[in-house]
Amino acid sequence: METEPKKWPQFLVVTIATLAVFITGFHTGWPAPSLPKLLSDEYPFDVSNEEASYVTIVGSCGTFFGSFVGNIFLDTIGRQKTILLIALPQLLSFVGFSLSHLVMELLYVGRFMGGIGEGMSLAIVLLYIGEIAEPSVRGTLATFVSIALYLGVLAVNIIGSYLSIRDTALVCIAFPIIFFLLFFKMPESPYYLIMKNQEAEAERALKFLLHKSDVSNELFALKGDVKRQMSERGTFKDIFVIESNRRAFLVTVGARFFQVATGVNSFNLYLQLLLKQATHALDPHTSSTIVLLIQLVMTILSMFIVDKWGRKPLLLASSGGCFLNLFLQTIFFGLKEHTAVNVEVADWFPLVMIFLHIFLYSLGLGVVVSVLTSEMFSASIKSKLICLVNAFYALCTLFWTKYYQLTDDGYGLTVPFASFGFLTLLGVLFVWFLVIETKGKSLEQIQQELKGERKSVV
Repeated sequence: METEPKKWPQFLVVTIATLAVFITGFHTGWPAPSLPKLLSDEYPFDVSNEEASYVTIVGSCGTFFGSFVGNIFLDTIGRQKTILLIALPQLLSFVGFSLSHLVMELLYVGRFMGGIGEGMSLAIVLLYIGEIAEPSVRGTLATFVSIALYLGVLAVNIIGSYLSIRDTALVCIAFPIIFFLLFFKMPESPYYLIMKNQEAEAERALKFLLHKSDVSNELFALKGDVKRQMSERGTFKDIFVIESNRRAFLVTVGARFFQVATGVNSFNLYLQLLLKQATHALDPHTSSTIVLLIQLVMTILSMFIVDKWGRKPLLLASSGGCFLNLFLQTIFFGLKEHTAVNVEVADWFPLVMIFLHIFLYSLGLGVVVSVLTSEMFSASIKSKLICLVNAFYALCTLFWTKYYQLTDDGYGLTVPFASFGFLTLLGVLFVWFLVIETKGKSLEQIQQELKGERKSVV
């Protein structure tokens, strides 16, 4: 084994871990190709728009619940075993979908179980990556979560557009089993092992992750960091009592709120229906696939720049661009829906702007928020904070998705686009004044900066 640390084992472990998030992408992207089928004669039951909206948002209820389920196990059985458990609700979700042509209510069960998997995977995998990755590649590896998610969304959009709901589910069932078998032998987080005073196991994990025979220096530094962080109290109350915890919570909750407030989650859930309503330039199947390809390509690109350009500049550029985009789309839909102005000659405009909106979102907001979530929390409170942030994210997704459906049905696209634009402008101000830069810093250095012991570097 080499004496110099290697990074490829960390890339290998993270790639396998994010298979759980890839499967979550199936859940996240499922409504886009499936809702048109549910509302058509293809599905054996009559489903109203209202019922279809609840099929969509019940997944967020599962995500909320899954966030707390993950917290129960994180500090008891460990990060690696908790990640393995994600495969169970994911498997049950696809089983529910595959049988929903017999019992329609299994759609709700499948969405709820998939939401539990989403709540666990998006929080726990990020935490795991933050603890096993070196600072120089932590941002890059954290982007694997977004890449895996959008790859899963793209895959289910393509599969679901051409297969029935039942056949799509049967294809997806194999993936949780494959993930479980591959991740079974992956190492536990050294952070967690030190927390549990399992020093020998932590040393073995570090040797695997660094591909290095002597990790005494890294182990000594890790023990010091964990000891200091664990010396702080770790109750839910301490999230709000201790300044560094309170500040980390504010930054990550705010970032998650404004991420959802761009409308991208709502757009993705209703993607094919939105594109059919907004433009006739391309058919919904083709245009939705292009949208998701842009999202995936830009997320992959951000992997190469997040540790070079920094978190805060990317967030500012992304949120500022999204605001301008939503503002222009609001004007277009306002003219189309509430005036006599003929905008048919610019029927291509909404499609191009939706493409651009996804481009700008994926450049920063779609990735950097997840990176921040993996970096900001002290070991003593990490599992509880990530649980709360992820639960809050689920509630935001639930609320804004339902808001989008109700305002679109009642007033057209002008109102939801205007609302998302205004909130995204507030998001720009939030990033500028409150978000700290974490590029290239160890988890301990970030904690010290949150305590105000070091000036933020943008």
